[in-house]
Amino acid sequence: MSGLKTTGYTDSTPLHYLVDAGAIYKNLEYDSSTKTWKGELLGATADGNKITIEQEYRKIEVDGVFVDAVGQKVLQSSTAKLETNVKEITAENIRLAINGVIRNAAADEAPEGYKVVEGKGKLENTDYIKNLALVGTMSGTEQPIICILDNALCTSGLEGETKDDDEMVITMEFQAHADAGQVADRKLPARIYFPPIPAIEEPTEPPAEG
Repeated sequence: MSGLKTTGYTDSTPLHYLVDAGAIYKNLEYDSSTKTWKGELLGATADGNKITIEQEYRKIEVDGVFVDAVGQKVLQSSTAKLETNVKEITAENIRLAINGVIRNAAADEAPEGYKVVEGKGKLENTDYIKNLALVGTMSGTEQPIICILDNALCTSGLEGETKDDDEMVITMEFQAHADAGQVADRKLPARIYFPPIPAIEEPTEPPAEG
C-alpha cells in the first residue's frame, strides 16, 4: 500500500461544511464589552446568496520567457462582491437598489402615510454602507462564519418581476470599496472571519490487560 488516500474525507470533514443560505447584515460590528455582534438585517432572501472575491494579475513580459514563471506576475486589482436575492421588499431596500432617497408623500400626490422612493442626481460618500456582511453557519461550531465587504454600494440597480402565485424578488449586487487607508495599503476592502472549529478528540486506547 502507498499510504495515499483516494478521498479527502476524514473524521473532521463533517465539521467544515458551510450550510444554508445565511443572512445579510448592514453595518455589522463586534461589541467586545458584551461579546456580541450587532447589525441591521437587510431582510429575508430567496435562493441563497453569492460571494465573489477576485484578483486580476498582470504578467510581466520578458524576452526569452515562454511560460508563466514564478515572480513574473503582479497584482493589478482586487474586487469583492455580494449578490443577494431580496424577497422582503421595503422602501429602504428599494432606495438602496437605486441609490435614491425616501421622502414622505405630499398631501396632494398620495394618501397619508405613503412614502416616495426616488432617484437623485449624484453619488455621495454617505451613500456607501459602512459594511455589508454575509453571516453563515459552519457545521462544526455554534459560532458564525462572517464575510464582510467594506463601503458597500449596490451597483446592479432595480429589477424585479411580479407574477401570480409567487412573490417578487429583487436581485441586488453590492460591491466593496476601499477607503483612503486601504488604498494606500493596496488592501482588499473585504475579509472573512472564520470561527474556531473544535478538534475531534482521538479515542483513547483501552488499558492493556495484565
